[in-house]
Formats: sequence, structure tokens, C-alpha cells
Amino acid sequence: MNVTIDCTLIHTKEDLHRIFAESLSFPDWYGNNLDALHDCLTSLSGTVRLDGWEEAEANLGKYGTAAKKVIVSAGFENKNLDIIL
Repeated sequence: MNVTIDCTLIHTKEDLHRIFAESLSFPDWYGNNLDALHDCLTSLSGTVRLDGWEEAEANLGKYGTAAKKVIVSAGFENKNLDIIL
């Protein structure tokens, strides 16, 4: 899987989870929270490019900072996944 996500479309927590779930075909059980995001990212393989992440992170404030930590951590833990910020 090679996916590019337009993160400039992310303005709210709900946007973040909806866009990631749709773009990465997360399962129906996806919980729309950072723990579930981590779980799903660590089960993927391929490359995920996050275009405009800086804008999304700024829009989300502290939640954006926390989300970035989760995304980077998942990419570090999952050797089958490359995350490009």
C-alpha cells in the first residue's frame, strides 16, 4: 500500500480520524481515538505520506502534537510501514 493523505483537510479531531480511516481502509472496529490509530498503523505495510501535516498539527493544537507522537511511534514500531511527514 502506498497512500498520500492531504492533511490540509484536517481541521478537527473528527476530520483526522475520518480521513485516516477512509484513506487507509481501517476496519469497522476503528475507535476514532489515538490508541486505535496506533493499533491500525502498526498493522499496515507500505508507505504513508502525510502532505501538509504541519497545517493539520497546527489546526489540532495539543491533540495534533499527541497525534504526531502516535504516528511517529507507530512508524518506528512497525518496520513494514514508512511514514513520511
